[in-house]
Amino acid sequence: MKTRWLVPILILCCAGAARALEITLQNTDVRLQLYGYVRADFSHDTQATAPKADFAFWVLPELDAQKDGQTHLGARETRMGLNLFGPDVGDWKTTGKIEMDFYGSGNPNSYSPRIRLAYLDLAHSSGFSIRAGQDWETFVEVVPRIVNFAYLADIGALGLRRPQARVTHVLAISDATKLVAKAAVAQTVGQDLDGGGFDDGADAEWPTFQFKVALHQKLWTEKMARFAFSGHYGRETLDATVSNVVVGLDVEDYDTWSAQGSVYLPLTKCLAVQGNLWTGENLDTYYGGIGQGVNMALGEAVAAIGGWAQVLYDPTEQLCFGLGYSMDDPDDDDLSPGMRDKNQQVFVNAFYKLTAAVTVMAEYANMTTDYVDGDDARNNRVQLAIRYAF
Repeated sequence: MKTRWLVPILILCCAGAARALEITLQNTDVRLQLYGYVRADFSHDTQATAPKADFAFWVLPELDAQKDGQTHLGARETRMGLNLFGPDVGDWKTTGKIEMDFYGSGNPNSYSPRIRLAYLDLAHSSGFSIRAGQDWETFVEVVPRIVNFAYLADIGALGLRRPQARVTHVLAISDATKLVAKAAVAQTVGQDLDGGGFDDGADAEWPTFQFKVALHQKLWTEKMARFAFSGHYGRETLDATVSNVVVGLDVEDYDTWSAQGSVYLPLTKCLAVQGNLWTGENLDTYYGGIGQGVNMALGEAVAAIGGWAQVLYDPTEQLCFGLGYSMDDPDDDDLSPGMRDKNQQVFVNAFYKLTAAVTVMAEYANMTTDYVDGDDARNNRVQLAIRYAF
Protein backbone atom coordinates (compact mmCIF):
# COMPACT_ATOMS: atom_id res chain seq x y z
CA MET A 1 0.00 0.00 0.00
CA LYS A 2 1.37 3.41 -0.95
CA THR A 3 1.96 5.79 1.93
CA ARG A 4 0.30 8.68 0.10
CA TRP A 5 -3.05 7.13 1.11
CA LEU A 6 -2.32 7.40 4.83
CA VAL A 7 -2.53 11.19 5.13
CA PRO A 8 -6.05 11.60 3.71
CA ILE A 9 -7.21 8.58 5.69
CA LEU A 10 -6.07 10.06 9.01
CA ILE A 11 -7.50 13.49 8.16
CA LEU A 12 -10.88 12.01 7.30
CA CYS A 13 -10.77 9.96 10.49
CA CYS A 14 -10.63 13.11 12.60
CA ALA A 15 -13.52 14.67 10.71
CA GLY A 16 -15.56 11.52 10.10
CA ALA A 17 -19.35 11.36 10.26
CA ALA A 18 -21.53 8.88 12.12
CA ARG A 19 -21.17 6.16 9.47
CA ALA A 20 -17.94 4.36 8.74
CA LEU A 21 -15.79 5.73 5.91
CA GLU A 22 -14.75 3.26 3.22
CA ILE A 23 -11.95 3.68 0.70
CA THR A 24 -10.94 1.31 -2.11
CA LEU A 25 -7.23 1.49 -2.85
CA GLN A 26 -6.44 2.40 -6.42
CA ASN A 27 -5.64 -0.53 -8.74
CA THR A 28 -6.28 -3.08 -5.96
CA ASP A 29 -9.13 -5.15 -4.53
CA VAL A 30 -8.41 -3.96 -1.00
CA ARG A 31 -10.99 -1.83 0.83
CA LEU A 32 -10.34 0.15 4.00
CA GLN A 33 -13.10 1.01 6.46
CA LEU A 34 -12.40 3.63 9.09
CA TYR A 35 -14.30 3.60 12.40
CA GLY A 36 -14.02 4.73 15.99
CA TYR A 37 -15.36 7.19 18.51
CA VAL A 38 -14.52 10.19 20.64
CA ARG A 39 -15.45 9.72 24.29
CA ALA A 40 -15.33 11.95 27.38
CA ASP A 41 -15.68 10.52 30.91
CA PHE A 42 -16.33 11.82 34.42
CA SER A 43 -16.05 9.49 37.42
CA HIS A 44 -16.13 9.91 41.20
CA ASP A 45 -15.16 7.29 43.80
CA THR A 46 -15.92 7.77 47.49
CA GLN A 47 -12.85 5.63 48.29
CA ALA A 48 -9.69 5.27 46.21
CA THR A 49 -9.47 2.26 43.90
CA ALA A 50 -6.63 0.49 42.12
CA PRO A 51 -4.99 1.59 39.95
CA LYS A 52 -5.92 5.14 41.07
CA ALA A 53 -6.93 5.95 37.50
CA ASP A 54 -10.20 6.69 35.69
CA PHE A 55 -11.18 3.01 35.87
CA ALA A 56 -11.52 0.74 38.91
CA PHE A 57 -10.41 -2.84 39.65
CA TRP A 58 -10.64 -3.11 43.45
CA VAL A 59 -11.07 -0.81 46.47
CA LEU A 60 -7.95 0.23 48.39
CA PRO A 61 -7.95 0.06 52.21
CA GLU A 62 -8.77 3.17 54.18
CA LEU A 63 -5.94 4.92 56.00
CA ASP A 64 -6.63 5.61 59.71
CA ALA A 65 -10.34 4.96 59.06
CA GLN A 66 -10.48 7.93 56.67
CA LYS A 67 -12.01 7.86 53.21
CA ASP A 68 -9.90 9.00 50.23
CA GLY A 69 -12.29 10.10 47.49
CA GLN A 70 -11.10 10.39 43.88
CA THR A 71 -12.43 12.35 40.89
CA HIS A 72 -11.34 11.87 37.28
CA LEU A 73 -12.13 13.54 33.98
CA GLY A 74 -10.61 12.26 30.77
CA ALA A 75 -10.86 11.28 27.13
CA ARG A 76 -8.48 8.32 27.09
CA GLU A 77 -11.05 5.83 25.85
CA THR A 78 -11.29 7.65 22.53
CA ARG A 79 -10.77 4.92 19.95
CA MET A 80 -9.71 4.63 16.33
CA GLY A 81 -9.79 1.57 14.09
CA LEU A 82 -9.27 0.36 10.57
CA ASN A 83 -10.98 -2.67 8.98
CA LEU A 84 -9.40 -4.21 5.91
CA PHE A 85 -11.24 -6.30 3.29
CA GLY A 86 -9.84 -8.31 0.39
CA PRO A 87 -8.57 -9.39 -1.92
CA ASP A 88 -10.78 -12.50 -1.99
CA VAL A 89 -9.58 -15.57 -3.89
CA GLY A 90 -12.05 -18.32 -4.74
CA ASP A 91 -13.72 -19.53 -1.55
CA TRP A 92 -11.27 -17.64 0.69
CA LYS A 93 -12.03 -14.19 2.10
CA THR A 94 -9.26 -12.01 3.52
CA THR A 95 -9.91 -9.46 6.26
CA GLY A 96 -7.90 -7.66 8.91
CA LYS A 97 -8.19 -5.15 11.71
CA ILE A 98 -6.03 -2.53 13.43
CA GLU A 99 -7.42 -0.73 16.51
CA MET A 100 -5.96 1.65 19.08
CA ASP A 101 -6.97 3.77 22.07
CA PHE A 102 -5.10 6.17 24.35
CA TYR A 103 -4.50 4.05 27.44
CA GLY A 104 -0.74 4.11 26.93
CA SER A 105 1.64 5.82 29.30
CA GLY A 106 1.71 9.58 29.80
CA ASN A 107 0.25 12.45 31.78
CA PRO A 108 -3.48 12.90 32.40
CA ASN A 109 -3.73 15.45 29.57
CA SER A 110 -1.29 13.81 27.12
CA TYR A 111 -1.68 10.04 27.18
CA SER A 112 0.04 7.98 24.51
CA PRO A 113 -1.76 5.73 22.02
CA ARG A 114 -1.53 1.94 22.39
CA ILE A 115 -2.44 -0.98 20.19
CA ARG A 116 -5.63 -2.88 21.09
CA LEU A 117 -6.21 -5.20 18.15
CA ALA A 118 -4.07 -6.10 15.13
CA TYR A 119 -4.82 -9.28 13.22
CA LEU A 120 -5.42 -10.86 9.83
CA ASP A 121 -8.15 -13.40 9.12
CA LEU A 122 -8.51 -15.97 6.33
CA ALA A 123 -12.03 -17.43 6.14
CA HIS A 124 -13.21 -20.27 3.89
CA SER A 125 -16.79 -20.62 2.70
CA SER A 126 -16.97 -24.00 4.46
CA GLY A 127 -16.93 -22.24 7.84
CA PHE A 128 -13.23 -22.77 8.60
CA SER A 129 -11.04 -19.74 9.34
CA ILE A 130 -7.53 -18.86 10.54
CA ARG A 131 -6.70 -15.72 12.52
CA ALA A 132 -3.25 -14.50 13.59
CA GLY A 133 -2.22 -11.40 15.54
CA GLN A 134 -3.56 -9.71 18.66
CA ASP A 135 -7.24 -10.30 19.41
CA TRP A 136 -9.56 -10.91 22.36
CA GLU A 137 -8.93 -14.09 24.35
CA THR A 138 -10.35 -17.07 22.49
CA PHE A 139 -12.21 -18.20 25.62
CA VAL A 140 -14.35 -15.02 25.83
CA GLU A 141 -17.97 -15.48 24.70
CA VAL A 142 -19.96 -12.74 26.45
CA VAL A 143 -18.86 -9.24 27.50
CA PRO A 144 -20.62 -7.17 30.20
CA ARG A 145 -22.33 -3.99 29.07
CA ILE A 146 -20.66 -1.47 31.32
CA VAL A 147 -19.39 2.12 31.46
CA ASN A 148 -16.31 1.54 33.64
CA PHE A 149 -13.44 0.84 31.22
CA ALA A 150 -12.18 -1.97 33.49
CA TYR A 151 -15.04 -4.21 32.22
CA LEU A 152 -15.21 -6.07 35.57
CA ALA A 153 -11.51 -7.04 35.42
CA ASP A 154 -10.34 -8.48 38.76
CA ILE A 155 -13.95 -8.37 39.92
CA GLY A 156 -15.52 -11.25 38.01
CA ALA A 157 -14.70 -11.13 34.28
CA LEU A 158 -11.65 -12.97 32.92
CA GLY A 159 -9.61 -12.08 29.87
CA LEU A 160 -8.25 -9.25 27.78
CA ARG A 161 -6.48 -9.10 24.40
CA ARG A 162 -3.51 -11.33 23.61
CA PRO A 163 -1.19 -12.25 20.68
CA GLN A 164 -2.36 -15.59 19.31
CA ALA A 165 -2.90 -17.89 16.36
CA ARG A 166 -6.44 -19.29 16.19
CA VAL A 167 -8.47 -21.70 14.11
CA THR A 168 -12.27 -21.55 14.03
CA HIS A 169 -14.90 -23.79 12.52
CA VAL A 170 -18.57 -22.79 12.27
CA LEU A 171 -20.95 -25.69 11.64
CA ALA A 172 -24.37 -24.51 10.47
CA ILE A 173 -26.76 -27.27 11.56
CA SER A 174 -29.88 -25.35 10.50
CA ASP A 175 -31.11 -21.78 10.07
CA ALA A 176 -31.77 -21.71 13.81
CA THR A 177 -28.74 -23.64 15.08
CA LYS A 178 -24.99 -23.48 14.66
CA LEU A 179 -21.99 -24.84 16.52
CA VAL A 180 -18.81 -22.77 16.82
CA ALA A 181 -15.49 -24.35 17.86
CA LYS A 182 -12.29 -22.35 18.41
CA ALA A 183 -8.76 -23.30 19.45
CA ALA A 184 -5.66 -21.12 19.77
CA VAL A 185 -2.09 -20.96 20.92
CA ALA A 186 -1.49 -17.65 22.70
CA GLN A 187 1.31 -15.69 24.29
CA THR A 188 1.63 -16.51 28.00
CA VAL A 189 1.88 -12.93 29.22
CA GLY A 190 3.19 -13.38 32.75
CA GLN A 191 5.25 -11.42 35.26
CA ASP A 192 8.85 -11.32 36.41
CA LEU A 193 8.22 -13.22 39.65
CA ASP A 194 11.81 -14.45 39.99
CA GLY A 195 13.36 -10.98 39.48
CA GLY A 196 15.50 -12.23 36.62
CA GLY A 197 14.49 -9.43 34.26
CA PHE A 198 12.43 -11.66 31.92
CA ASP A 199 8.72 -12.45 31.56
CA ASP A 200 8.14 -15.81 33.28
CA GLY A 201 5.34 -16.63 30.84
CA ALA A 202 7.63 -16.23 27.83
CA ASP A 203 10.24 -18.34 29.68
CA ALA A 204 7.93 -21.38 29.50
CA GLU A 205 8.70 -23.92 26.80
CA TRP A 206 5.31 -23.69 25.08
CA PRO A 207 2.56 -21.08 24.64
CA THR A 208 -0.85 -21.13 26.32
CA PHE A 209 -3.65 -23.22 24.80
CA GLN A 210 -7.11 -21.62 24.68
CA PHE A 211 -10.38 -23.09 23.47
CA LYS A 212 -14.12 -22.47 23.22
CA VAL A 213 -17.12 -24.50 22.08
CA ALA A 214 -20.36 -22.53 21.69
CA LEU A 215 -23.90 -23.41 20.67
CA HIS A 216 -25.88 -20.61 19.00
CA GLN A 217 -29.59 -21.42 19.05
CA LYS A 218 -32.80 -19.53 18.25
CA LEU A 219 -35.31 -20.24 20.97
CA TRP A 220 -38.39 -18.05 21.40
CA THR A 221 -37.02 -14.77 19.98
CA GLU A 222 -35.31 -13.73 16.76
CA LYS A 223 -32.07 -13.15 18.64
CA MET A 224 -29.76 -16.12 18.99
CA ALA A 225 -29.18 -17.58 22.45
CA ARG A 226 -25.55 -18.58 23.08
CA PHE A 227 -24.18 -21.24 25.43
CA ALA A 228 -20.43 -21.81 25.69
CA PHE A 229 -17.79 -23.82 27.52
CA SER A 230 -14.24 -22.51 27.32
CA GLY A 231 -10.92 -22.22 29.09
CA HIS A 232 -7.15 -22.15 28.87
CA TYR A 233 -3.99 -23.89 30.08
CA GLY A 234 -0.46 -22.48 30.24
CA ARG A 235 2.62 -22.23 32.43
CA GLU A 236 5.01 -19.70 33.94
CA THR A 237 8.62 -20.84 34.47
CA LEU A 238 10.87 -19.30 37.11
CA ASP A 239 14.66 -19.22 37.28
CA ALA A 240 16.78 -19.23 40.43
CA THR A 241 18.11 -15.73 41.15
CA VAL A 242 20.39 -14.05 43.68
CA SER A 243 20.14 -10.23 43.89
CA ASN A 244 18.24 -10.25 40.56
CA VAL A 245 21.03 -12.24 38.87
CA VAL A 246 20.03 -15.58 37.31
CA VAL A 247 22.06 -18.44 38.82
CA GLY A 248 19.89 -21.39 37.75
CA LEU A 249 17.52 -21.97 34.83
CA ASP A 250 13.94 -23.25 34.89
CA VAL A 251 13.84 -24.35 38.53
CA GLU A 252 10.09 -24.02 39.17
CA ASP A 253 6.83 -24.01 37.19
CA TYR A 254 3.42 -22.56 38.01
CA ASP A 255 0.45 -23.62 35.88
CA THR A 256 -2.23 -21.16 34.82
CA TRP A 257 -5.64 -22.53 33.84
CA SER A 258 -9.34 -21.80 33.74
CA ALA A 259 -12.64 -23.57 33.01
CA GLN A 260 -15.58 -21.34 32.12
CA GLY A 261 -19.27 -21.44 31.32
CA SER A 262 -21.02 -18.56 29.53
CA VAL A 263 -24.56 -17.78 28.48
CA TYR A 264 -26.46 -15.10 26.59
CA LEU A 265 -30.21 -15.73 26.78
CA PRO A 266 -32.75 -13.39 25.15
CA LEU A 267 -36.08 -13.72 26.95
CA THR A 268 -38.16 -11.27 24.90
CA LYS A 269 -37.51 -8.71 22.18
CA CYS A 270 -36.42 -6.22 24.88
CA LEU A 271 -35.17 -8.39 27.74
CA ALA A 272 -32.11 -10.63 28.02
CA VAL A 273 -29.76 -12.10 30.62
CA GLN A 274 -26.07 -12.88 30.21
CA GLY A 275 -23.22 -14.04 32.39
CA ASN A 276 -20.09 -16.10 32.96
CA LEU A 277 -18.90 -18.44 35.73
CA TRP A 278 -15.31 -19.65 36.06
CA THR A 279 -12.77 -21.43 38.20
CA GLY A 280 -9.01 -21.51 37.81
CA GLU A 281 -5.54 -20.87 39.15
CA ASN A 282 -2.75 -18.30 38.65
CA LEU A 283 -5.03 -15.86 36.83
CA ASP A 284 -3.52 -12.44 37.58
CA THR A 285 -2.65 -11.63 33.95
CA TYR A 286 -6.14 -12.80 32.96
CA TYR A 287 -7.63 -10.39 35.54
CA GLY A 288 -8.71 -13.10 37.95
CA GLY A 289 -7.80 -13.79 41.57
CA ILE A 290 -8.12 -10.02 42.17
CA GLY A 291 -4.75 -9.50 40.47
CA GLN A 292 -3.01 -12.20 42.55
CA GLY A 293 -1.47 -15.05 40.56
CA VAL A 294 1.29 -16.60 42.67
CA ASN A 295 1.81 -16.05 46.40
CA MET A 296 5.62 -16.08 46.52
CA ALA A 297 5.62 -16.05 50.35
CA LEU A 298 3.89 -19.46 50.37
CA GLY A 299 5.16 -20.68 47.01
CA GLU A 300 1.56 -21.35 45.96
CA ALA A 301 -0.43 -20.45 42.86
CA VAL A 302 -3.61 -18.63 43.91
CA ALA A 303 -6.78 -20.56 43.03
CA ALA A 304 -10.01 -18.59 42.59
CA ILE A 305 -13.63 -18.81 41.52
CA GLY A 306 -15.79 -16.01 40.21
CA GLY A 307 -18.16 -14.71 37.61
CA TRP A 308 -20.75 -12.11 36.74
CA ALA A 309 -24.41 -11.89 35.69
CA GLN A 310 -26.34 -9.06 34.06
CA VAL A 311 -29.95 -8.34 33.13
CA LEU A 312 -30.32 -6.26 29.96
CA TYR A 313 -33.48 -4.28 29.26
CA ASP A 314 -33.74 -2.34 25.98
CA PRO A 315 -37.23 -0.81 25.75
CA THR A 316 -36.40 1.18 22.59
CA GLU A 317 -33.61 1.39 20.03
CA GLN A 318 -32.42 4.59 21.72
CA LEU A 319 -32.63 3.57 25.40
CA CYS A 320 -31.16 0.59 27.25
CA PHE A 321 -30.54 -0.39 30.86
CA GLY A 322 -28.38 -2.93 32.66
CA LEU A 323 -28.35 -4.38 36.18
CA GLY A 324 -25.57 -6.71 37.28
CA TYR A 325 -23.49 -8.41 39.97
CA SER A 326 -19.89 -9.65 39.80
CA MET A 327 -17.53 -11.46 42.17
CA ASP A 328 -13.93 -12.69 42.34
CA ASP A 329 -13.11 -14.99 45.29
CA PRO A 330 -9.54 -16.34 45.74
CA ASP A 331 -8.95 -19.45 47.89
CA ASP A 332 -8.17 -18.37 51.47
CA ASP A 333 -5.57 -21.16 51.85
CA ASP A 334 -3.43 -19.57 49.12
CA LEU A 335 -3.37 -16.09 50.69
CA SER A 336 -1.24 -14.33 53.29
CA PRO A 337 -2.30 -11.55 55.68
CA GLY A 338 -2.97 -8.30 53.87
CA MET A 339 -3.81 -9.92 50.54
CA ARG A 340 -7.17 -9.39 48.82
CA ASP A 341 -9.66 -12.03 49.91
CA LYS A 342 -12.85 -11.21 47.96
CA ASN A 343 -13.96 -8.56 45.49
CA GLN A 344 -17.59 -7.92 44.53
CA GLN A 345 -19.73 -5.29 42.89
CA VAL A 346 -23.38 -4.46 42.23
CA PHE A 347 -23.88 -2.08 39.33
CA VAL A 348 -26.64 -0.43 37.32
CA ASN A 349 -26.28 1.61 34.13
CA ALA A 350 -28.21 3.33 31.37
CA PHE A 351 -27.39 4.32 27.78
CA TYR A 352 -29.35 6.79 25.66
CA LYS A 353 -28.77 7.70 22.01
CA LEU A 354 -29.22 11.44 21.53
CA THR A 355 -28.56 11.01 17.82
CA ALA A 356 -27.40 8.19 15.57
CA ALA A 357 -23.83 9.18 16.46
CA VAL A 358 -24.00 10.49 20.03
CA THR A 359 -24.69 8.33 23.11
CA VAL A 360 -24.80 9.45 26.74
CA MET A 361 -24.32 6.93 29.53
CA ALA A 362 -24.41 6.77 33.32
CA GLU A 363 -23.45 4.10 35.85
CA TYR A 364 -23.54 3.54 39.60
CA ALA A 365 -21.50 0.77 41.24
CA ASN A 366 -21.23 -0.36 44.85
CA MET A 367 -17.84 -2.05 45.28
CA THR A 368 -16.54 -4.06 48.26
CA THR A 369 -13.06 -5.56 48.64
CA ASP A 370 -12.22 -7.85 51.59
CA TYR A 371 -8.68 -8.22 52.94
CA VAL A 372 -7.15 -11.13 54.89
CA ASP A 373 -6.96 -10.10 58.57
CA GLY A 374 -8.02 -6.58 57.58
CA ASP A 375 -11.10 -4.40 57.29
CA ASP A 376 -13.35 -4.46 54.25
CA ALA A 377 -12.94 -1.53 51.86
CA ARG A 378 -16.08 -0.03 50.30
CA ASN A 379 -16.59 2.39 47.44
CA ASN A 380 -19.56 4.06 45.77
CA ARG A 381 -18.66 4.89 42.20
CA VAL A 382 -20.56 7.19 39.83
CA GLN A 383 -19.51 7.53 36.20
CA LEU A 384 -20.91 9.65 33.37
CA ALA A 385 -19.78 9.56 29.76
CA ILE A 386 -20.66 10.82 26.29
CA ARG A 387 -19.53 9.17 23.07
CA TYR A 388 -19.51 10.36 19.45
CA ALA A 389 -19.13 7.40 17.09
CA PHE A 390 -18.02 7.54 13.46
